[in-house]
Amino acid sequence: MSKTKSPSLNILINVAIGLAGIAVAMGVSYYALKRTGLYKRIFLDTQPIIQEAENVAYVSDNFVGRKLKPLTQIHYQTPYFDTRVVTNSEGFTGRDYFPETDSYRIAILGDSLVEAYGVDDTNRFNYLIESYVYGKTAGKTSVEAMGFGISGWGQVHAYGCIKHYVLKYNPNEVWLMFLPINDIGDNTPYLNGPPAGPTFVYKEGSDTEIEDIRFGFVKVPDAAHAERFRRYGNSQVLADIWQRWTYGLYPYFYSTEKDPLWEKIWSHTLQTFRLIKKICAEQNVRVRVIYRQTGYEQDAGDWGRFKEDVKKLLGKEIDLHQRLGEERTQQQLAAMGIEFISLRDMHDKAIQTKSDEAEVRKHAQLADFLSDILLKTMPQDWSRSRSLGRK
Repeated sequence: MSKTKSPSLNILINVAIGLAGIAVAMGVSYYALKRTGLYKRIFLDTQPIIQEAENVAYVSDNFVGRKLKPLTQIHYQTPYFDTRVVTNSEGFTGRDYFPETDSYRIAILGDSLVEAYGVDDTNRFNYLIESYVYGKTAGKTSVEAMGFGISGWGQVHAYGCIKHYVLKYNPNEVWLMFLPINDIGDNTPYLNGPPAGPTFVYKEGSDTEIEDIRFGFVKVPDAAHAERFRRYGNSQVLADIWQRWTYGLYPYFYSTEKDPLWEKIWSHTLQTFRLIKKICAEQNVRVRVIYRQTGYEQDAGDWGRFKEDVKKLLGKEIDLHQRLGEERTQQQLAAMGIEFISLRDMHDKAIQTKSDEAEVRKHAQLADFLSDILLKTMPQDWSRSRSLGRK
């Protein structure tokens, strides 16, 4: 006895046959259109051609790697605030300055802390230093605190900036913000290649002594990358160094033990400080480093977790001391004639300026701290020294 198909099954079969027929028809039609050229005339030739200028926040710069686009409004919004900041004519946050001034002039260089487009110009710490010094001296002392900061910058970028953007303003002082875990990596071709990273110019006959730092593609891109791979390791080696950085190499900053690769990487930062000191000394510019502690250096819990992560990655314990990196850096900089200011004395972990509701308060606190140090350490005869050719 034969079974009768249900009406619903007949419907499904008919639908399937119909869809299959449509698919075959569409395939044949598409093939025919492609073969005859009708596809291009019907579809491609009717699409609009778009050619327009689009705004960008950052631009490449052969002197410093990259910086903000000059005279551009930057919109920065988080759950806590909403700011719009216009960059100055050279591509930094803050106002433009005249070449000459009767004020004591400081150039402050750093990364996102100095860039700080998360706060309005009048809430940024370098602007507040100017205001606080003027107020604390009842208008008797005028200081200009010029900000030259870009997210992702290290001291290598500061060196290029000082040479090409800062010294023409004849500053009395240069301040270098230094956050070791970020900046040491930013300063080395092992972790930061061209065009935004440094290309070192080595002294003739030396593979270690740096005499200048350049950015962009000094050679054509393929040749620049090949040269980097030849000097520092192929792409796989450099990728491995990147993966090991936080818990496999950077920990030696706090250790009495030695690692050959770490010593090479750290030497790039130390040599950069020497180059900065050299070009500033040629114009009698005072150099200070503002040392910013990482979370590992400020918090016992963070330090303990850091040590455990280091042990896990290295497969062994190494001798680590929470303050050794800062202390050793201060000694090495002192030997170069570079002064040292530690933000540890602020006793405030939040000074790392994360993008939260306390951002404005943190800039005010930093400005208050640094303006007090400045007033205690400024030379009393600064106006006379400026009149003797520094103007």
